[in-house]
Amino acid sequence: MPREAGAPRSETLPREKRLAKRREFLRVYEAGRKFFSRYSVLFIATNGLPHSRIGITATKKLGKANVRNKLKRWTREVYRRQREALLIDERSLDLVVNVKPNAADATFADFSADLTRVLQKAAAETRI
Repeated sequence: MPREAGAPRSETLPREKRLAKRREFLRVYEAGRKFFSRYSVLFIATNGLPHSRIGITATKKLGKANVRNKLKRWTREVYRRQREALLIDERSLDLVVNVKPNAADATFADFSADLTRVLQKAAAETRI
């Protein structure tokens, strides 16, 4: 359904821009590069598609479901804010963000700055 003129644009990630299947995650783990940060580990690999995709893992080591869901929302928000500036979509990449247990105690500002730093580092070192 087309959106009306002046209506706010949805910022959700469409299904085709998300990793969902285990084999997709495993391919990125095996074929991709790994970047470490304080609150996460970022895996990045090319995908051969016309767009980039992201997958997020948040294990039970992080805490209860509300904590895991909060950290996944934060990760998606940082990714949405950075993907255009870093030209991630134009590079046809698959990204997997593994959130570390110490992220549960972080503030959004600290988590955002940390994830932004690692995304910038990965974008700079991944010349695709």
